[in-house]
Amino acid sequence: MKDATMYSTLDGAKKCAKQLKRLLQASAMIFPLSECQNAVAVAGGYRSWHDLNARIGQRQGAASPYDYWGNLIKALPQACHRPVSASLDQKSKGALTPSDLWVRDVLPYALSLEIVLRANASLLRPGSGPGQRLRLAIISGMLLNVEGGSGFTPKLDPKRLWLTFEGTPVSILPNLARDPNFDVALHSLVDAGILVVEKNMTTVQIADDSELHTEILRRASQWGAPQTPPVDYEQMDDDLAAALAHQEGIEWRDAGPKVPYDELEHRGVLLQSRYSVAHELQTMKAVVDAMPDDVRLRVSTIWCDSKASAIYSVTVTLGMDRRGLADAICDSFRTATSGFNGIFVEHGDDQKFFDPEWPGDEELELLA
Repeated sequence: MKDATMYSTLDGAKKCAKQLKRLLQASAMIFPLSECQNAVAVAGGYRSWHDLNARIGQRQGAASPYDYWGNLIKALPQACHRPVSASLDQKSKGALTPSDLWVRDVLPYALSLEIVLRANASLLRPGSGPGQRLRLAIISGMLLNVEGGSGFTPKLDPKRLWLTFEGTPVSILPNLARDPNFDVALHSLVDAGILVVEKNMTTVQIADDSELHTEILRRASQWGAPQTPPVDYEQMDDDLAAALAHQEGIEWRDAGPKVPYDELEHRGVLLQSRYSVAHELQTMKAVVDAMPDDVRLRVSTIWCDSKASAIYSVTVTLGMDRRGLADAICDSFRTATSGFNGIFVEHGDDQKFFDPEWPGDEELELLA
């Protein structure tokens, strides 16, 4: 997918939509071809798939300087971002199995849905009447595969955040189904709209509530985030701790006048300074202003390491890299600054570093 290019014909657009459909389907996501077509159309600068059908081939160039893949990620539900972003990661190696993809892209939502339902569905909370524990056991048992059923890969609806299982609750939870009150508890969950059982399919649902959806998305997005490995600490001598704190204070003070914030957004780019240094944020604003539109609109963040002084890290929005972009970003720093101690430009796992540059350095080297 990362090797695909922007379409220019109707057949090309259809190919991109089918490609997206296959990608999401591989991660066990329920996203119809019609939804893929609309997302592809919006990513290409059209209002809808219908608009694309009517107007493709009748205009010159793209509607905006954004890359197609960057726009596509924005056009998709948040739950679709991880599989699409992962496919764009230029350093990703080796094909993942369907099970690996499901664990990466769907399992976080199954776990998050269970937590949010447990806390917010009145029928599942303690005190909701007889059978509460059994009702909760049914929902948790399905979402967490408590009985260890084989082939446990429910499919995710990335828009509604529902999970759909193959099989009936009885086939999914055969041990729990032996409880004499199982049918009563099951019917109450169906009546409450938490479960839908149709033919040989069972869906766990959540109300169409923006706050609940936001909470599920928040929890799922944190799943698999890099964790700091455990570190063995030794008690630091009080004198050494005081000396280090003193040195940190000196570095903070000497970095220059401060502002009461450590980040700000300027023309769509998030600017960050380690020590909230006013001149660093002003310098980064000048760099953003110096960027051509087709460079600036690809940049997500710029961070200045006040501790090291004039070392910058620039993050390119995933899916929006292009040939020569890192060099163009560096040129913007050359235009807007008096020099720098280093620039890191990052896109996914790709990183390019630019060595320190200061006016007059070459002349000094020649004199030496």
